[in-house]
Amino acid sequence: MTEGEGSASGRIPGPLSAALRAATFVLAVLGIVLVAIPPNPPQTLWHWAQVVGGASLTGFLTTFQGRYELKRLRDSGTVVLDWVVRKRVAVGASIVLTAGLVVGVPPAWEFARGVSVDVAGCSPATQLRLVASQETVTTARELASAYERWTAAENHGCPAVDVYVYAAGAGEIRAHLQSADAWSDQSGALREIGPRPDVWLATTSHEIEGIEAAATTTPIGHSPVVVAAPKAVAGEEEGERRDWADLFRLLTDRGVGVVRADPKGSELGLLATTLLYGAGGARGERQLAPAEIERRLAASLDEGGFHLTDAPGLLCRHRLLRSQAAVIASEQQVIRSNLREPLGGSCAPQADAPERLTLLYPSDTRSVDHQLVRLAWSEPPQEGAARAFGEWLLSGPGRDAVVRTGLRPAGPYSSGPPFTTGGADAGAAVPEGPVGAATWSGTATAYDQAQRRGRVLFAVDTSGSMATAGAEGTRSAVAAAAVSTVLRRMGPRDEFGLWLFPDASGAGHVEAVPIGPPDEPRHALARQALGGVRPAGGTPFFRTMIDAAAVLPGNDSTRVDAVVVLTDGEDTTSGLDAGAVDAAIAGRGVRLIVVTIGEVRCADAGLSAITTATAGDCVDADLANLETALSTATAGLWGGR
Repeated sequence: MTEGEGSASGRIPGPLSAALRAATFVLAVLGIVLVAIPPNPPQTLWHWAQVVGGASLTGFLTTFQGRYELKRLRDSGTVVLDWVVRKRVAVGASIVLTAGLVVGVPPAWEFARGVSVDVAGCSPATQLRLVASQETVTTARELASAYERWTAAENHGCPAVDVYVYAAGAGEIRAHLQSADAWSDQSGALREIGPRPDVWLATTSHEIEGIEAAATTTPIGHSPVVVAAPKAVAGEEEGERRDWADLFRLLTDRGVGVVRADPKGSELGLLATTLLYGAGGARGERQLAPAEIERRLAASLDEGGFHLTDAPGLLCRHRLLRSQAAVIASEQQVIRSNLREPLGGSCAPQADAPERLTLLYPSDTRSVDHQLVRLAWSEPPQEGAARAFGEWLLSGPGRDAVVRTGLRPAGPYSSGPPFTTGGADAGAAVPEGPVGAATWSGTATAYDQAQRRGRVLFAVDTSGSMATAGAEGTRSAVAAAAVSTVLRRMGPRDEFGLWLFPDASGAGHVEAVPIGPPDEPRHALARQALGGVRPAGGTPFFRTMIDAAAVLPGNDSTRVDAVVVLTDGEDTTSGLDAGAVDAAIAGRGVRLIVVTIGEVRCADAGLSAITTATAGDCVDADLANLETALSTATAGLWGGR
């Protein structure tokens, strides 16, 4: 009987023997692959299990198959092979082969991959989309770039991921993630903000409460809220650990201005307000009432030439003005300012920046706790890339990258150069945990009740160029919708008026709605006036600014008086320039805010200079984001409810 026919002696039938050898070969190759695919050297326990397990599998199966072949040869009468089998040399050979695979396969595999890259080039990187607020977008970009570089270094110069980072308002992100339409054409998010994100870098854990789209949240780092001031202003408070109530009162009693980010548009601003109100812990003995705190903060804004914006914007204005005020910001943001690094937005580093700011750490301060949020709607490969990014941020290289941005990663860490050279006290103990949801809500209510009322005159360009159409409609129609939306966000104690320019003469304005309370009949009158605009004529831009500022009383400590101008072109019919506007409205206490679309920009015609001089702002926009830009520019003007 032949081997292929089988026998009662236990021999494996020929066809089955061939199948077994094939299966043994496949499993041995699988073991080699398991050894090759983990990083070299292995970084986790699972990686080591893959390497050792794969090598053992291949070594055992290879030795087993070799032993089988040796037995066949022994049966043929080969004396040497019979000795090898009897002495169990195969066991030692299996161990040696396994060790050889563990040591030799990963470098060989990496060499083969390198040759493949040299010959065929890099494979396309996975596209990952990351959204962040204006306060955190700079951090997001730096972490994304560090991760891209790390994946390239691990992959023969080929990055495994390409992260697209873009910014949006914190409120906008939350609103779209909470809406039924989520991030879609129906919600307007794709048009107004950008593509649907796979990852969101939230400023605080408070932002992500109630977000059903959040799949996994990873705390990546935190930064204490501090008071930053020039060394001469900080004075003897440097090194002291007074509580927030005591420190704020001491500074403002000495005539030092203290400015804080907008609580309505900034998570840091709302947390700072919580701490100032004493809602984040025990109330200090020198605790002021919210209304008095807001009065002092408002006076600091007005007298110091600041406008209400986010913390990077305040620090940028502080640089520009060479201010002697104190700024409430995060430790990270002050480090970046002291190192003359970009703060985000249009705030570029200044070669001749003023002296470094001294950081004061109140004893009852808290931290903004940045969270990396993976969103549940992502599909492979983005879902896998987002998970890998989050895991990397918790690894050694990732934590080092977090420190380089000026954040404190969770747990023990080595502070490194950003802290030692940026003037921070890395040893200052600060609680990492979030402030409770009820505290946030209570602060928002108290702030609404305590802040000043707004008196705002809108002046909307209706010149012939406003008939220009884009994908969103005509400039005039988009502007009308944006202004109508912003008016609905006013508080009941605010006042507004509406002008349209030019008038029939081409050199003046039309008073569509006189200044008064925001009741429904006046809102309806504003909507009717905006809806009936027929763009025509020139642009008496500068004349309208001067006339509008003259209508408002100004210098009223109980109100914010502001002129908000929306225009798409340079002045063509006033016969005036920016210098004339500056001279006419200087010292009136009226803020000038300009939002540009179309051809004119804040860099033109001295707009940035004249708005800065009035503690106002100039914002460049386009039709796609006009509503967002106008809402952001006017967020600090409205009073409480």
